[in-house]
Amino acid sequence: MKRSDLNLSTRPFPAYRGINVAFGVVFVALLVITVWQAYGFVLFSSMARDIRGDEQNARVEAESLEKHVAALESRMDRPEATAKLNEIGFLNGLIARKDLSWTRLFANLEDMVPDSVHLISLRPDVVGSGPVVLHLDVVGRSIADVSRFIEALEKSPEFENVVVSVEQKSDPAATTDVNVALTANYFPQRETR
Repeated sequence: MKRSDLNLSTRPFPAYRGINVAFGVVFVALLVITVWQAYGFVLFSSMARDIRGDEQNARVEAESLEKHVAALESRMDRPEATAKLNEIGFLNGLIARKDLSWTRLFANLEDMVPDSVHLISLRPDVVGSGPVVLHLDVVGRSIADVSRFIEALEKSPEFENVVVSVEQKSDPAATTDVNVALTANYFPQRETR
């Protein structure tokens, strides 16, 4: 009898090695991710512990400051303190008004006012270090004359936000004498001369 080597299987040796290598790579990747997450957890836990301590200290300091502010406010609510604050505000207003150069303001307005327009009243509102709000009442022979004055104010670098609040004729039947009330912000520090 003759001996023959007959293999009836189609794949005698399956590729277990490739599958094992793939599983090994996945396992190593999962292990690296797990170690990285554990490190992050420990790091952020220690940071949170430090922040909790800082937050507690800040809360205690805020409560202390609130008590201090309440004590100061109770002292400031006295009539003597209110009177002193009113006096200080009044004096600051006087100092701010003193700094306004009326000569320079009238020189600027003199260059801008046409001959046919007359300045009736001028009231400044001096507030802090910002612009001086000027309330102007003018009378002109016609609307065109007053419009020339308003355009001159708008073109000037010292004046901004020119707003006409009232415009009326002194005699409705006549075509002359137009009364105009307007406000403008005046910046004396922008003097161009």
